[in-house]
Amino acid sequence: MLQILEHKRVDIALQIVAVQVEAYQEEARLIGFSDIPQLTENKENIMKSKEVFIGEMIEGKLAGVLSFEKEHGRLTICRLVVLPQYFRKGIGSRLLTHVLQRYSECECMVSTAERNTPAIKLYEAHQFSIIKHTVAADNLVLVTMKKNT
Repeated sequence: MLQILEHKRVDIALQIVAVQVEAYQEEARLIGFSDIPQLTENKENIMKSKEVFIGEMIEGKLAGVLSFEKEHGRLTICRLVVLPQYFRKGIGSRLLTHVLQRYSECECMVSTAERNTPAIKLYEAHQFSIIKHTVAADNLVLVTMKKNT
């Protein structure tokens, strides 16, 4: 079940952190880069965030999270994470579809690691195209993707 997450609550913030730590650890292994900033976030960082968080619950457990910011007609997806045991079950796609439908009038952008092939394929399946490559650190190239209108 998809729902808005009240990320300013301690218990919810802790659940978000738990999901993203597992997901970003897996991404770090995949892309060969361990300094992903979200791996060092704690509940206080989540609780202070100005992002909107939505999540999918499975049997009472938070299985996936998408957060975004909306400003001046632009929607920026900040994070899309799924617990590894729920990979390839459509959770990321459902979260993304929900946000894209709800904010269909907005230009939508997202960034991910160039080597994060599963994420790139997911975004491409939702009509995103790569518009820019940025060297973010040694051994890390980010791609910026924009949803085609």
